[in-house]
Amino acid sequence: MKLLYRGAEADVFLGDWCGQPAVYKMRKPLAYRLPELDKLIRNQRTVHEAQMLHLSKLAGVSAPSLYYLSPQEALLVMGFLEGKRLRVLLLEPGITKERVETLGEEFGSSIAKLHAAGIMHGDLTTSNVIVNGGSISLVDFGLAVHSGRLEDQAVDLRLIKETLTGAHNRVSKRFMQSLVSGYSSVLGRKRAEAAMKKLAEIERRGRYARVE
Repeated sequence: MKLLYRGAEADVFLGDWCGQPAVYKMRKPLAYRLPELDKLIRNQRTVHEAQMLHLSKLAGVSAPSLYYLSPQEALLVMGFLEGKRLRVLLLEPGITKERVETLGEEFGSSIAKLHAAGIMHGDLTTSNVIVNGGSISLVDFGLAVHSGRLEDQAVDLRLIKETLTGAHNRVSKRFMQSLVSGYSSVLGRKRAEAAMKKLAEIERRGRYARVE
């Protein structure tokens, strides 16, 4: 298999599953943890990620199909999604403002579907979005959690806003405006405004904390 990504807790490989391209996500043992505890944590996190992936698809979000789950091996096998990462697209010099706005709206709509179902992705960055034509898919649900708290929704939104500002400053304002528009189209203006108000509150807290 071909190594796609080596993370702190898991390695991701491109392989084959029943004749179809597939992604293998393997949570590796960590030496600093007791072996028994390490195995339990890896097993539980693998099962949890599979559950969140399944629930996200039920919520109407495009995400990889789950082919195989082995808690004992801490292994997930998922369908391979063709396309480019959003991070790559937004860095292209020739990207048009119309394309930025379309991608922002689609991304915002996907986030809103998750939040409407009480799912917080936990790692909303442009690296965890695959774009194929006009279709957006979310990947890597390893940090996803159940929550209905407005604060948690705002934290999810804050991460993508910070990613845009830090890595895609040239298009960040236009993209974020379109993201909020797509988010509102699914959740409704009132709920979206409440989430954005909470986001601003969290940002103010962060600024005060740094000053102190």
